Amino acid sequence: MYGATVAVLAPDGEQVLSSLRPLGVPMPPASSSAAVQSALTSGQPAVGDLVIGSLSGRPVVSIAIPLRDRTGEAVGVAVAAIGAERFRDLLAAQALSDGAFAAVADSRAILVARSDASHDRLVGRPLPAENVRLFAGMEGGVYRAIALDGVERVFGFATVPTAKGWTVFVADPAARFDAAWRWPLLVLLASGTLAVILGGLAAAFVARRILQPVQQLRHHAEALAAGRAAPLATSNPPAGIAELEVLRHGFAEAEAALRASEGSLRALNEALEARVRQEVAAREDAQARLAQAQRMEALGQLAGGIAHDFNNVLQAVGGGAKLIEDSADNPSRVLRIAGMVREAAGRGSAVTRRLLAFSRRADLRAEPLDVRDLLESMQEVLAHTLGGGIRVKLEVEAGLPQMLADKGQLETVLVNLATNARDALSGQGTIELSAAAALIAGEGARRRPQLQPGAYVRMSVRDAGVGIPPEVLAHVSEPFFTTKPRGKGTGLGLAMARGFAEQSGGALAVESELGRGTTVSIWLPAAEEDLRKPHRSIADVPVPAQGRRGHLLVVDDEAVVREITAEGLRASGFTVRTAERASDALAVLDSREEVDLLVSDLSMPEMDGLALIQDAQRRRPGLPAILLTGFATDTAELAMSGALSGAFSLLRKPIDVKALADRVAMLLEAADLAVRDRTGGPE
Repeated sequence: MYGATVAVLAPDGEQVLSSLRPLGVPMPPASSSAAVQSALTSGQPAVGDLVIGSLSGRPVVSIAIPLRDRTGEAVGVAVAAIGAERFRDLLAAQALSDGAFAAVADSRAILVARSDASHDRLVGRPLPAENVRLFAGMEGGVYRAIALDGVERVFGFATVPTAKGWTVFVADPAARFDAAWRWPLLVLLASGTLAVILGGLAAAFVARRILQPVQQLRHHAEALAAGRAAPLATSNPPAGIAELEVLRHGFAEAEAALRASEGSLRALNEALEARVRQEVAAREDAQARLAQAQRMEALGQLAGGIAHDFNNVLQAVGGGAKLIEDSADNPSRVLRIAGMVREAAGRGSAVTRRLLAFSRRADLRAEPLDVRDLLESMQEVLAHTLGGGIRVKLEVEAGLPQMLADKGQLETVLVNLATNARDALSGQGTIELSAAAALIAGEGARRRPQLQPGAYVRMSVRDAGVGIPPEVLAHVSEPFFTTKPRGKGTGLGLAMARGFAEQSGGALAVESELGRGTTVSIWLPAAEEDLRKPHRSIADVPVPAQGRRGHLLVVDDEAVVREITAEGLRASGFTVRTAERASDALAVLDSREEVDLLVSDLSMPEMDGLALIQDAQRRRPGLPAILLTGFATDTAELAMSGALSGAFSLLRKPIDVKALADRVAMLLEAADLAVRDRTGGPE
């Protein structure tokens, strides 16, 4: 029987325990599935839909159960992936008649399990659309339809209260159902038919005289309602009954008034429709031209700024590479120039980080931060970078909780805000950095609309400069908006600060008054109590710096990236084999060549890195792998598919070769520990 895979996740997605990893082995963070998010939000167990397990390759269902502390607050989630066979066995244990079966479908109407021998053949298939229409939206009932196995059956169904959208069915062959009811129905029909015939003959004669004129008036009314041509009501023959004659004459009068006004109403409608079409077309054309002009202006400014920054980086890298090439006999000069090239590459990486922060897709690494320590260090840095005419003043509320944010990104934002404040002061004056606790109340209380209820730390950068006019203040955080002279500002500073704040779960606000100065405030979430406790991350795991061993396979379709990565790993003591394509890497694995760990790029032709790792681990179960990606939108999906199962480790490009080597050594050590645990060998 296929067992369940169990993991325990913290609210931020970090894996605390996993049945796929030995206790104490570091595990990468995992993005939350819909079931995990539902369990955290509602505080109730949640059931996911049927999926194919990334390691087992078999149908599984995830069940998420919230874990609570003593106060009842959800502090984590236990996630179990249960094979569809478990559901089949549970259904098969029910007492059903021969030829009948029980089944269950998830919220997408996908078959999860069936109690009979058809389970393996039909599991994972969607129920017929014509069947779904017969039970969708109802809590229970009975219907007759063709099942997935092609047999006509009578289905009884009921929804599952604890699994939203799930439905349980019991099906019996329609032929047996019909046989059980045929004889009583025949007796009932035979006895009732004679009475119906006799009574019908007597009533038909009496009703004919009344029903015929009523039907004529009904058909006439239906034709008018549908807009079809119909004879005038006065042309209908007299009914011979006073009440029906009143109706007939009333129809005739109403019809005459309607036909008289039809022509003028039609002309008015046509004129209005033509006018509306003209106005809508003119407005859409104007909006399209304005949007296109704004897009072209934004793209031009963005392309110009990126080209300027990257041309500087390329100039430094290209020039440095040429100098290194010409200075092969001067090691000290080569080392100095190599350091400058690395610094230039770091500036290029900083450009991409700023763009990702602006687009709210930066790869943030949030951690609990001590606010006072952070601002004191920033005060020291700014005192040396803003110029001698600027004094940096600090005001921090006592007893502040730690806040949850990416330290590097936050420091960059504070430097940018302080630089703007210095420019507003014309290089002379005082800039105040302050921090205070902020508790945002629930829906019924007054609060900033961007913030969810909860505990925050509000950080502010205040100056007493010239201030910002109201018409400018409304646009200061828009991308590319700047009041600085050409070449002195990109207009991205406040836009990136807002993007960072909102992506971190907070908000940004700018307040200003002409002649009195400007205050820029950032709200960031306060760290929860359990996050403030010291904990070990992957970076804390000791990795031996010397004597590293292991055979690595590096796969990347970019030759320069592939070879530089391989050379860096070789310099760290590993034996490295390279491959340009996924098919080449699989050929190496099929040749039984020794490979202890796979390093692959994500974006490659023919087969991407994720598919390669899955194929490689099918060939060699338990093979450690590292997936490298430069895309900002892949993290959530990749982390969920890989981190929960422990199938691979995800790293963001660009990455320092030493950091990559440390991660390789850590994974190899973890793999060795797992092997020793299974075999019972010495540690």
